[in-house]
Amino acid sequence: MKPQSEMDPLLKDLGKRRSIFVPGQRMRMNVVPMFLNVFLPWGVFVFCCGITSFWIMYAHVGIAWGLVGSVFAIWFFLCGTALWARRYEPDPTWFTYTAIMVGIMAILGTIAGRGNFKDFSERYYQVADLKVVHGIDASFTPGTNVMDAGIFRFAAGNKLDGMKSWHFKFRDLYCVAPIITNGTAPTSQRYDFWAVGKECCSVAASDFRCGAWGDKLASGGIRLTDAGSGGDLKYYRLAVQQAESLYNIMAPNPIFLTWSSNPRLEVESWRQQVFKNFLVMVVFALVFSFFCMTLATCGYAFLGRSKSAYGMDILSEKDWQQGGYSKPAEFSTRPYQT
Repeated sequence: MKPQSEMDPLLKDLGKRRSIFVPGQRMRMNVVPMFLNVFLPWGVFVFCCGITSFWIMYAHVGIAWGLVGSVFAIWFFLCGTALWARRYEPDPTWFTYTAIMVGIMAILGTIAGRGNFKDFSERYYQVADLKVVHGIDASFTPGTNVMDAGIFRFAAGNKLDGMKSWHFKFRDLYCVAPIITNGTAPTSQRYDFWAVGKECCSVAASDFRCGAWGDKLASGGIRLTDAGSGGDLKYYRLAVQQAESLYNIMAPNPIFLTWSSNPRLEVESWRQQVFKNFLVMVVFALVFSFFCMTLATCGYAFLGRSKSAYGMDILSEKDWQQGGYSKPAEFSTRPYQT
């Protein structure tokens, strides 16, 4: 008997695992990688979205981006693992799917978190870092005394002066109105406190309808910061300069406020909105991850289920039985005639 090394090379592979691409083989689904590929990409989304949405992005920007960068470094490692598996493993693996989903979730989580931070978190933290001042009298308190204030509570009698409101038009309409006491001009003749808003006034007359302008009990304001204004502070300054020229008043150091009946509650609502947005995005990401996992599972389940090329019942083919002819061949020999 010949040794195994001298046997036919084809016999060496008889004991090995057969590929799913061999006719009659199907891919066996493993619940463990399926479970991991639902929650691992989802966890990446939660991590990236959480880092870029909350306090760490405001207080420690470098650390926040470092943590997000570490996630993308892990993603590059997964991409390398997936390429290696595709090259050296003939059968499909979950590595490619994992790399794709982790990359998608990392990008989506970072973008969603940054949007949440820019819309609500950043302005909340900027205002929360400033002081809360009470009993401000716009006629006597100079704006330079409260430059570090974020939430203002004005004394009784402080209202908006709609007769001296004005606007600046550049794509959007930027509206401003001074805050005065009992309808009188400030003793210093300087209007330091201005309520502002966008697209809430008339372009033809002094008409201010921004914030809580219709609430007679409103006497508070929220400082308009760089984040809260979205880069519009310069346009509000131009609106104040036009009001100075139009009404012959002075406002060298205007403080811009959003007129509010309850500024503390409104600022707190920004923080609550951050968490609401975060929870909605987290739930949506989980549903999206589960949906993608379902599609991938269905795709993998059908691998190897196609009809085998060797499964044709060619013995039942009439043409094959007749030697490829439509009529039976005459195999009988004819005698030689002379």
